[in-house]
Amino acid sequence: MNSRPKKNTVQKLPTGIPGFEHISFGGLPRGRTTLVSGSAGSAKTVFAVQFLIEGVTLSGESGVFVTFEESPRDIVRNMNGFGWDLQDLIDQKKLAFVDAAMDPGDEVLEAGHYDLGALVADRKSTRLNSS
Repeated sequence: MNSRPKKNTVQKLPTGIPGFEHISFGGLPRGRTTLVSGSAGSAKTVFAVQFLIEGVTLSGESGVFVTFEESPRDIVRNMNGFGWDLQDLIDQKKLAFVDAAMDPGDEVLEAGHYDLGALVADRKSTRLNSS
């Protein structure tokens, strides 16, 4: 079996994660949405944060992390264990977190089609009104 990718394949976006670059033949498909899934504790958050950090530090990109379970504060604290200063990137406006986690008492108002734009606008409005 040939382990080299064929020519004229999907263009890849490097992740900056050496082991992943090797097994994915160069990174994530460029210009496409990629779903990272796995069971609890399988390092999905670590993968996503490392991808964002590499994009910010190596490529000068900005990044957004949308969390549906862990609070941004917990993620920032947990990633400090890897030596990653996310708060510094947040302060520089290079990295942003969107906390999309539902509070335990929240009522579900809509089921079905999901509009992330409406979520971001709603969260921003909530933060502005609670100040």
